[in-house]
Amino acid sequence: MMRAVILAAGAGERMKDAAGSGHLPKPLLPLLGLPLIERAILTAKKAGITDFVIVTGYQGQKIKDFCRDGSRWGVTIDYADNPRWPEGNAGSLLAALPFFDREERFLVLMADHLLEPKLLTSFLDFLQEEKNGEAKAFLAVDRRLQSVYQLEEATKVQVDEEGIIRLLGKNISDFNGVDCGCFCFSPAVLAELASAVEKGWGNLSQALSPVLDRGDLRAFQIGDCFWLDVDEPADLELAKKKLLSMLASPRDGVVARYFNRPLSLRLTSLLVSLPFKPNFYSAINGLMCLAASLLFALGFGFMGGILAQTASIIDGVDGEVARLKYQETAFGAYFDSIIDRYSDALLIGGMTAGLIFAQGGQQAALFPAFLALAASPLSMLSKEKMKNLTGKEYYPQEEGWLSYLPVNRDGRLAIIALGGIFNLEFIALWLLALMANLQVIYRLIKARGILAS
Repeated sequence: MMRAVILAAGAGERMKDAAGSGHLPKPLLPLLGLPLIERAILTAKKAGITDFVIVTGYQGQKIKDFCRDGSRWGVTIDYADNPRWPEGNAGSLLAALPFFDREERFLVLMADHLLEPKLLTSFLDFLQEEKNGEAKAFLAVDRRLQSVYQLEEATKVQVDEEGIIRLLGKNISDFNGVDCGCFCFSPAVLAELASAVEKGWGNLSQALSPVLDRGDLRAFQIGDCFWLDVDEPADLELAKKKLLSMLASPRDGVVARYFNRPLSLRLTSLLVSLPFKPNFYSAINGLMCLAASLLFALGFGFMGGILAQTASIIDGVDGEVARLKYQETAFGAYFDSIIDRYSDALLIGGMTAGLIFAQGGQQAALFPAFLALAASPLSMLSKEKMKNLTGKEYYPQEEGWLSYLPVNRDGRLAIIALGGIFNLEFIALWLLALMANLQVIYRLIKARGILAS
């Protein structure tokens, strides 16, 4: 797998206010629970890169003390020091040259750039396809000029019809793309930069002029992938909003999409900086559902309903924290699904017990409770079976008119909550039974159609 150089030597003058009177180097500024450089490392790791060279300069020891050897993230980190870092990022890149063999290609990333993992994965696939091509260097380019944030500040490129970059710089007027801060070089190109740096061309855009003149810099178009250059304090706020907005899941039901998710994202933005793992929030969610079920069983339906809906909102926090901090694990997903199944059963059981023992012996609640308990777990099971049948994820949005009904877990918890709040637990049980079984029947019919075709 290709290695990566991360340029982290600059002073980040425009960020010094955000850094607390300059006490933190820019790469260590926190963004939703992770310093910028940790986010860069973990993004690259998710794309399969585990070997890094970090080039340091300004307050370099603080960066080394934080990142150490990278073992806590499951990666390997070496360091290259650039004492001439004020002269520009081309010299910083040259400082990494001794770490690479003559024929070894490597990525160059910026510590202060946010990149979507899919961007890096697609870039690596593109580089594999171009492995035997003539180009010696590659650059990720965004052609969506109308949506580029602060276009006037961006490094611009002119790409010809063959995908070769002919011009590169902040001040060019004839451009059709923007540099995303993600390169691929060979050491041969890097060695060529040395003479450019000696001429005083410290900026990487300037130092690449000979490479541009030969047509050796090829563009990789990033498509709809997200990236952002975090250059000043306002960019941090934009980055937070963008990263949070990307957490919405295609699995969200109608209640989660329009009610739970907006609230859980606000909560996550506050909780993500705490040291707790996603499984902690899954466990908290389960305990809240247990408490809600006890309140229902004791006849305190209003309080039980409020707590059940609160738990439904918090149910999104574990996944959001996991995605923001790159802490997603197979066990975490499994643990969350087990907690959800127990929670559903507890809430239905607690509501039923309350109707029978605390509200005048309504034994008729047993029948809808049985139907709801039988069908509720099948929501997840049917999705997993559909995934096995089709080989792809199954999303509620694919269910047409059914996707607008409260048939998924978020909808079922909303029914439980409203039933408790308005003292309509018996009706809520029948709605749960109806919605859960309607969804199972719908998916059964759909699965038959898929298998028949």
